[in-house]
Amino acid sequence: MKKSSLKFRYMIIPVAIAVLLIYFGVSMIAPSFSMVYVEPAREETVSKTLSTRAYIIRNESYVVNNTGGVLYYNFDDASAVEKGGVIAGIYENETDAINFNKINKLNTKIENLKKLNSMSEVIGASLESINKSLNSSIHSFISDVDSNRFGNAEKSVDDFLYSINEKQIITGKINNFDSKIKELENEKIILEQSIKPSLGQIVADRAGVFTSHTDGCEESFEYAQAQHISYQELSALQSAEKSEPPKNVIGKIISDVNWFICCPVSATEAAEFDEISGTVSIGIPYASTEHFNARLVSVNKEGQTGNAVVVLECKSMDATLAKIRNEQINISVKEYSGIKIEKSAIHRDKVTRTTDNGDGTSRTEERVVDGVYILYGNELKFKEIVSIYETDDYVICSKDNENEKLFSGNTVKLYDKIVTEGTDLYAGKIVKQSTEIE
Repeated sequence: MKKSSLKFRYMIIPVAIAVLLIYFGVSMIAPSFSMVYVEPAREETVSKTLSTRAYIIRNESYVVNNTGGVLYYNFDDASAVEKGGVIAGIYENETDAINFNKINKLNTKIENLKKLNSMSEVIGASLESINKSLNSSIHSFISDVDSNRFGNAEKSVDDFLYSINEKQIITGKINNFDSKIKELENEKIILEQSIKPSLGQIVADRAGVFTSHTDGCEESFEYAQAQHISYQELSALQSAEKSEPPKNVIGKIISDVNWFICCPVSATEAAEFDEISGTVSIGIPYASTEHFNARLVSVNKEGQTGNAVVVLECKSMDATLAKIRNEQINISVKEYSGIKIEKSAIHRDKVTRTTDNGDGTSRTEERVVDGVYILYGNELKFKEIVSIYETDDYVICSKDNENEKLFSGNTVKLYDKIVTEGTDLYAGKIVKQSTEIE
């Protein structure tokens, strides 16, 4: 027993020593394999944006009502009207105006049902086309409601019902709508007997876009001079107290397709437009989520070092754009495309380049530059970067190895594994990748 016990002790001691050696060996080696996080280099296009408070100048004229009474508008805001077109009917009271509106809608329904009756014997009508119309009406309704275009949303509902009825006729589920037409005509007769004759009509004296919204600034500046507006004139317009339109004004007509966005800018900001000859993208953050294009027509400078007015011309028009006057806008003055890199991933390190002297010899130069660490296998390499645009959080870098600002002639390329997190980083370090964000 004693010999076996002694023999066991002799065997366990070397094993214990081996385990301890392995443990300490791993402990010594492990720190050199520190963890890093990486992201693949991706190309992105971003816009450089200039924010300013713009003043809108349109060719606007008031629409007035000198008769009194209650109005029933024939158009939604920002609808096109022809010269001589009836903008609104005038009624003695609100009930008559509402009933006249109902009569107009009944006339539309009756006309549509009569049209559908005439289709009952049509050969080869396309169900696919009808189904497309149904889907289109649904999408239009959702879009109109999201954009607060409730007048358009009502029309989308009417279009949807028309397509439903059309499908019933084509598939033979209904032979005709005679009974429904008779019912609607009787309803119309009752309404016609209940209302008094119209007191008159509001007629458009010119063609254009009608909106019921007015702000009292419609005649504040001459439309024909908008392209030449000075910085002082614009400042006076923007600081002037708002006035109320005359009491008899019930809307306005914007009679020119083109309208102007006048933007006060500093001399530095004005220089951003020196190389722009076409259109820019405009955003109105506090009025709409939509963006639209505008054409640069002039940059009116006060002097070589003074402030300026940037004048943009636009043709887009909707109910929102017809209302804005003195509004904060964002102008995308330039786009930049390249590798997007978070600023936290940028470091400074040495790079070298070798230049041929032309006589069979060469020289090697070294410089400290901005760059990122790239993971190749388990080894870190340092690559120089050249920023072409930057914000507080990130930079857009050139991916061109021929960029004249690139000292080393080698920069980041697409899908390089850029180290975004890690400690004690240096070129040649052996590391372990913790995770890769795809």
